[in-house]
Amino acid sequence: MKRRFLIWLLPLTCIFSANVFAQQTVTVKSAESLSQVIIDGQKAQKLVDNVWLQHEDTDIRCDSAYFFIATNSAKAFGHVTIIDEIDKLNLKGDYLEYSGDTRIAKIRENVILKDDSADLYTNYLDFDRNAQIGYYSNGGKLVDSTNVLTSLQGFYNTETKESQFIDSVHLVSPDFEMWTDTLNYTSQDKIAIARGKTLGHSQEGDTLTTNTGLIYNSRLKYSEVYFGTITTADYKIKGDTLFANDSTRYYQGDLNVRMTSFQDSLTIFGDRMRYDRNKGHATVYERAYLRKMMQNDSLFIRGDTLVSVQDTIKNEKYLTAYKDVQMYKSDMQGKADSVSYNMNDSTIYMYQDPVIWNIDSQIEADSVNIQIANNKIHRMNLSVNSFVITQDSVLNFNQVKGRSMVIHFDEGFITKADVNGNGESIYFTIDRNNNSSSMNKVVCSNMAIYFEDNVVSDLRMYRQVDGNFVPPPEIKDPDKRLRGFEWKATEKPKLLDIARHLQKPAIKLTKESPPDPVKKG
Repeated sequence: MKRRFLIWLLPLTCIFSANVFAQQTVTVKSAESLSQVIIDGQKAQKLVDNVWLQHEDTDIRCDSAYFFIATNSAKAFGHVTIIDEIDKLNLKGDYLEYSGDTRIAKIRENVILKDDSADLYTNYLDFDRNAQIGYYSNGGKLVDSTNVLTSLQGFYNTETKESQFIDSVHLVSPDFEMWTDTLNYTSQDKIAIARGKTLGHSQEGDTLTTNTGLIYNSRLKYSEVYFGTITTADYKIKGDTLFANDSTRYYQGDLNVRMTSFQDSLTIFGDRMRYDRNKGHATVYERAYLRKMMQNDSLFIRGDTLVSVQDTIKNEKYLTAYKDVQMYKSDMQGKADSVSYNMNDSTIYMYQDPVIWNIDSQIEADSVNIQIANNKIHRMNLSVNSFVITQDSVLNFNQVKGRSMVIHFDEGFITKADVNGNGESIYFTIDRNNNSSSMNKVVCSNMAIYFEDNVVSDLRMYRQVDGNFVPPPEIKDPDKRLRGFEWKATEKPKLLDIARHLQKPAIKLTKESPPDPVKKG
């Protein structure tokens, strides 16, 4: 029966005219049976069992089909397969509508598109052979050697291996998972570019969020986030551009970076951030500063470069600021060439020309360390060329000088200064009756000076004491200063000079943004 059908088919194909063998004409290669029918008012050939249609270099096989000679098109049913060895196309489904003139295939139900890079699954696919692009609009899934991508709408180019996914996009990778609205993907490079609101999760537990988009390279295991946030177990990192490498556990941020430590209530700001998670080492530079929360207060430190180290193996946790460092706290301001803050013992170390202002006091030495207790200054240790100046209520300068010094505080105020070696002191006593001041000048090896409201209340001297009391009429200005005295109140850092995020941008008036009208009372 089959042999008889094939012999009968040969003269039938001649009826199709010479265009049958033209390059863009669909031809019938074989079928178990053929009959002439009318479908929707059009003449068609009904082909049944082991149907084989051919168009150019493309073979179409199915269980049955209607072939429309006039429109050079076909409808195929059951186990539909489209194979093109030249374009490396393998397309399967349950139903097909194909036009030889437009070279567009509409394939439905249980659709699988295969090529040498990926497999596409959907129930609704339109494939344009001219552009080599397939499109679905009611849900689909792309699977390659590394990733699985699903969405409600999608495009896939079998020539360039590029695809676009739209609406409810979900990417699953062995090391990463992402949800977004729009995503472009290349199967060969394994690079996904998300646009719009995006959420990502890494295998290690990092969360990536952005309203703008991100790039994920599943081959190299790195992500780039734009105007977004990366949240790790230790830090929350925001920035205009963020980079995370899951393989090396390396992070990078550029422009308007904000790095917050959950454990230490600490935020570091800057324009350049580099973080090695393996070493627990973070570096921030260019307009860098930090904020350390202290209950109802904050400590701000600004420097050219900030380094945070959290080494759990060595049990080290400290922050270091380099070059032209400024500090601000409500009860303390300071500056130095470099500052280090040890978070294990709550001690601040200052090096090279440190100066500290505490309410009405100025404190200097070659090096200083500040011990914080209950979020307030508890004690300061001054080494080499120590100099403390306090200004009293009538603007006298009480001064203490020595080789090294320990200063004690209570509620932010100096209560005692222990001077060890080469001690010198000038302090004033105030007569409340006539508001006059007497001056006491003391030189001794060691001394302990007690303060009350920034006024010396008691002085205890040890070894080689030399003192001098000067009544008000005999006080001369040159004698009111110890050698090396320099009052530097104008250099005291201000909060808004350090904390850039608190600065209000200047308002630029344009024709589109007129000034607010003046309200009349």
